[in-house]
Amino acid sequence: MTPERLELNEFGPYTEPQTVDFEQLGARQLFLIHGATGSGKSTLLDAICFALYGETSGSERDGDEMRSDFATPNDPTEVTLDFRLGETRYRVRRRPQQALAKKRGEGTTSKSEQATLYDRSEAETPGSDGEPIADGKRDVDRAVEDLLGLAHEQFRQVVVLPQGKFRAFLSAGSSEREDILKVLFETGRYERLQDLLKEMASEAEGDVQRLREKKREELARQGAEDVEELTEKRAETKSNLAETRESKEDLSNRYESAREALEQAKSARETLNELEAARTAVEELRDERGGHEARKQRLDDAQRAAEVAPVEEDLQTRRDEKQAADAEALSAQTALEEAQEALETAENDLEAERQRDEEREALREKNTRLEGLEEEIETLEEVEVALTDRRKKKEQLTGRREEAEDEKATLEAELEDQREALEETEDVAGREDLLQKEYEEAETLREKASELEEKEDAVEEAEAALAEAREKRDAREGAVQEAAEDLKALEEQRRDAYASALAAGLTEGEPCPVCGSEEHPAPAHEERDVPGEEEIADARVETEDAREALDEAESAVAEAQSALTEKQTEVKSLKENHAALDEKTREEIDADFAAAEEALAEARAAADEGETLAENIQERENEVEALEKEIEELDEEIDDLESEMDGLSSKADTIRGRLPEEVASQEALEEALDETTSELAALEEALQEAESAVQDAREERAEKKQSALSKQNAAQQAAERLGEAQARFEKALRANGFENKTAFEDARRDKDERESLKEEVQDFEERWAAATDRKARAEEAAENVEEPDVEGAKDTVESLEEELDKVKERTTKLEVKVEEIEETLQAIEDIEEALQEADERYRQVGFLSKLARGDNESRMSLQRFVLATRLEEVLSVANEHIAHMTQNRYRLLRSEDVGDRRSGSGLDLLVHDAYTGEKRPVATLSGGEGFMAALSLALGLSDVVQGRSGGRHLETIFIDEGFGSLDPEALDRAMEALSDLRDTGRMVGIISHVSDLKQRVSTRLEVEQTQEGSTLSMQA
Repeated sequence: MTPERLELNEFGPYTEPQTVDFEQLGARQLFLIHGATGSGKSTLLDAICFALYGETSGSERDGDEMRSDFATPNDPTEVTLDFRLGETRYRVRRRPQQALAKKRGEGTTSKSEQATLYDRSEAETPGSDGEPIADGKRDVDRAVEDLLGLAHEQFRQVVVLPQGKFRAFLSAGSSEREDILKVLFETGRYERLQDLLKEMASEAEGDVQRLREKKREELARQGAEDVEELTEKRAETKSNLAETRESKEDLSNRYESAREALEQAKSARETLNELEAARTAVEELRDERGGHEARKQRLDDAQRAAEVAPVEEDLQTRRDEKQAADAEALSAQTALEEAQEALETAENDLEAERQRDEEREALREKNTRLEGLEEEIETLEEVEVALTDRRKKKEQLTGRREEAEDEKATLEAELEDQREALEETEDVAGREDLLQKEYEEAETLREKASELEEKEDAVEEAEAALAEAREKRDAREGAVQEAAEDLKALEEQRRDAYASALAAGLTEGEPCPVCGSEEHPAPAHEERDVPGEEEIADARVETEDAREALDEAESAVAEAQSALTEKQTEVKSLKENHAALDEKTREEIDADFAAAEEALAEARAAADEGETLAENIQERENEVEALEKEIEELDEEIDDLESEMDGLSSKADTIRGRLPEEVASQEALEEALDETTSELAALEEALQEAESAVQDAREERAEKKQSALSKQNAAQQAAERLGEAQARFEKALRANGFENKTAFEDARRDKDERESLKEEVQDFEERWAAATDRKARAEEAAENVEEPDVEGAKDTVESLEEELDKVKERTTKLEVKVEEIEETLQAIEDIEEALQEADERYRQVGFLSKLARGDNESRMSLQRFVLATRLEEVLSVANEHIAHMTQNRYRLLRSEDVGDRRSGSGLDLLVHDAYTGEKRPVATLSGGEGFMAALSLALGLSDVVQGRSGGRHLETIFIDEGFGSLDPEALDRAMEALSDLRDTGRMVGIISHVSDLKQRVSTRLEVEQTQEGSTLSMQA
């Protein structure tokens, strides 16, 4: 990138339009930008950066703060830069956000930043912009970065080297230098790769732990210690399921037979009910026939009246139309008379206004005389405002100088305290990694302790459930025993009753029907009731039900025992995996966690505090340096303001002597102008209003006249249409059988009432037909149908259904249990396969993550390794320059000491001194030596970054740095290095107020400071 032309307007100290034509340099590519301190030399770098990026060359001022103090609201601040990239020429023009005069009315309006980029390849003259290729701040910023291949910060490092900025790179710490190099060499992708590998490793480790825990959970959920035990449980459950399914099939067959019998009984009952309902419906409709005939007659009369209704409605419409037409004709005639009166009044008012023409001409002449004084008064007030502004600014600057002295003293005291505090915090922060690990272990143990408490609570609940199930089982065992004893007693009672009945029939000498003996020595005498078969059967059913209830209770006990075993296994597994849960109480675990958390927080706070203190120290040092510079600049500005104030006072006195007393101020002049202008405007407006009123009145009268004639014709036509409608109505009455209008009105019904009558008639006829048909079908269906026993069939179905439901429920439970076990076995198989893959993935990714994050012998991350390689390239080029400037005494080196990963080691700089043969920190270089080292490093950085900027050549460099720190010999060598740089084809601009440079650089851009602003001139 080579600048060709720079145009400034109202930018910084340059109030008048200034142009720098870099093409005037020709072959003289090394030039000096020279001028007094505060004249605006560095502002040229600000202008170039602002034109390209909308930012200045430093961080002290924004682009919208560069508007000249001399600028008026009518003069916009604007920068235009023409530059060349290869064979293509471009122009970029920007205006910062600023307040400018309104195009209409008084006051100012805020204008947002404007930017346009042009392609000038086809432009023939310097004044031609060329073809626009980007418009608006965002689009122009993006386009410039794409063209140059550099962001604003990179551009400042390789093309525009502002005061104090490139020296900062030399003296920066390793971490700060890393931040700068990351931006310049765009190594963010390596940092993202590190983070991605770390995330992948963490995810892989989590997968391994999750899969192991999931396998334990799957086994514990089924109450098994291992896969073999779970396989045996599946076989046992399948056997029980087969037996239950056989019982279910038998009950299902019996249930279906009973249900079919019930449906047949219900069907017979419904047939008989339908016959009774159909007969009742027919009898009820017989009573409604009389009302039905009367409704049919009313419907017929209403339908004939509906034929006449439209004709009668048309007659009424014609009556309404005639009445409305008569009213409109009368209103139109009245409006015509009023319009005639208004026209006569308007003509009289116009004549009166035309008599005031001489008064209007006198006011025009007075207004012209007053306007001639406006420019003089505006100039006076601008001078007075400027003078007041300079006085206020002087007071502000003086006050600010005193504040700056106080701030400087305060900052220097703070610096000493902060340096001591930094040493203390660094000791505490060094233990953060160890404390982080202890914290994570304590946190994990606390989580597992909470989990253990939940699982032990679950064990207690399972034990309670098991005890309750056993209690129910014991109760049902007693019920089975009691039912069995009752059944046995009934059977014995029936046998005893049979013996008593037999004894009663024995006769002495006749054989016993049981044993055949003719002797009966001890016959049974007690007579007892014999229990019936139904009573015995009920007792047997009750006994069977009690046994089934006992079976259910036994199953519940087994399930509760399984659940308890599962919970106990989970507790045991958790304690085996975390032995500390048995060694410490919950209070001790919580106390350990709180202590670890507090220690880690203190270490982190110390680390944060250390970073903050280091940043604060650097900020305070920068602030002290800035305050010293500010005090020097404030002294210069105060002297300049005093000179400006003297000139402005003299100019104000001269203008006052030329103004009349009655309009000696802008307010008095404006008041006089407003008065005459208002009077003249009022007279002109009155004349125009009178002329418009006459024209409007004439048009209104013509309109009203035409309207009156039209309304009269409409009234006549409405009367004729009314007569025709009356004749049609009388004809319609006769045609539909009505003797007169009264008969028509009696028969008339509205549409809803006619529809209602029609629906009632039709509904009755449909209901009668449906009822008689229903009765016939019901009688046919009920033939040969007998009364069914629905309740008996229903009781049988319900009894069988209850038994079947119990068997189905047990079958479902067993099926679900088998399915659960099989799903668990398959899930465990899948888990073991996934666990093997996850473990292998974790070993691979974890190794790469540690390597990339600096867990290696060199303690250097991947990104820092890349940056160190780039820094070696920079130092290789920089050492060529510093060797020449220091006569081969110094050489810059990268420190290879292995340090803490967090401190950014690997990017520290050392200087090798050939005189002593020792290496030492670059901070030990003197001011002049440090300048040469920083300049060499900046030039090397510029070359390397440019070489990696996509093949784009930025063939320009501007240096705004302290050449005054060099002795004559060092200055000669620095200038020789810059001359060598120029010989490679690069344009080199040096900004300095050092007078010795004027003898060494013949081509200069002189910056001259005056009371009205700075000016530029190119000198060879």
